[in-house]
Amino acid sequence: MFVEATKDRLLTAAGELFAERGFQGTTVRDIATRAHVNVAASNYHYGSKKALYLAVLRAQFADIRATLRARGGAPPEDLRGMSRRALVGVLRARVNVMLDLLIGPPPGVHGTLMHREMCDPSEALPVIVDELILPMLSEMRAIVARFAPGVERKALERCTWSIVGQVLFYRFSMPVMLRVLGVAAYPRGLARELSAHITEFSLGGMERMAGGRHGR
Repeated sequence: MFVEATKDRLLTAAGELFAERGFQGTTVRDIATRAHVNVAASNYHYGSKKALYLAVLRAQFADIRATLRARGGAPPEDLRGMSRRALVGVLRARVNVMLDLLIGPPPGVHGTLMHREMCDPSEALPVIVDELILPMLSEMRAIVARFAPGVERKALERCTWSIVGQVLFYRFSMPVMLRVLGVAAYPRGLARELSAHITEFSLGGMERMAGGRHGR
């Protein structure tokens, strides 16, 4: 019990500090101090700062998957039996979860970590891409394919990225958006409003693509 509690404290402290300062700006001693353990304990449980960083990321990945399942944003393996209404609900829930994680308020540890990785990639980026981004994109692509049947693969990929890009915009442009809006932080409920807008806007685009009218 004590061993697990120590590991959990280290993982929590590491997540907070990596989000605040980035991988390069955080030391093992910083993490041990915040976790109220000695450096030797950190080395014993995780071996290195990189290993601890990967443990933080993988814990975040597991939390995201659990949240998607709990909130209806994780599609079943076979989408063919889903009604359009149910599928729209999955897409909206998925976008809502992504926005909640990225913009909050307040932005979660995951959102801040991902923002740092996109702006200043660490050597853990391949793990993030392989274990989180590619599986998430694959699920989103499967959803998009149901709304845009018959659309060629390149267009399908771009539809997928367009949805993701709309979500990321509100995180990566946050300082500018807050100034434009004249607020210190995004208001509560904004993620829900944006998820409804992004879903409806994207559905319109996908249906146009599926109708063969793109480019006219």
